[in-house]
Amino acid sequence: MDRRRYLRALAAGTAAVSIAGCTGDDGGGTESPTAESTLTDAPTDTPTDTETPTDTETPTEAPTATPPQDPDQRVAVGDGLRFDPESFEISVGETVLWEWVGPGHNIKYDEGAVPEGTDWTGTEGSRTTTYGEGHTHWHTFGTAGEYDYYCVPHQGSGMRASFTVTE
Repeated sequence: MDRRRYLRALAAGTAAVSIAGCTGDDGGGTESPTAESTLTDAPTDTPTDTETPTDTETPTEAPTATPPQDPDQRVAVGDGLRFDPESFEISVGETVLWEWVGPGHNIKYDEGAVPEGTDWTGTEGSRTTTYGEGHTHWHTFGTAGEYDYYCVPHQGSGMRASFTVTE
């Protein structure tokens, strides 16, 4: 039976029972008839207990890392659409901390502009992801060589810089 016919039949049956209940008086008051029915379009999945619990990975937000208090080199990002300093030298194993002093900047580089094998990727996100004042980015460099980088939105305005990591 399709659902509409079933609902019509159920309604007609409920109405007939209701009318019959109104006319029959046994002297002890009126009794309200009850009709129980369950309508479902599809079976419902019911969870079942298992002897072995299922491992469910619960995502946890990674703790926010604290920038180094005493980095080997600090670079201001965005003061007058430039990196300050625009050029510097550090040794392998030293840390550079970039600190945003203006909004709308990032740090990216082109293929071939950093030494092969480096694990430094510039700032996180796509080439259009920028960061605001107060943001920091730092990295400890383990690969010697020349590094050339820039701010994508302000590259045309000359916001470029470089540094050398020595052995």
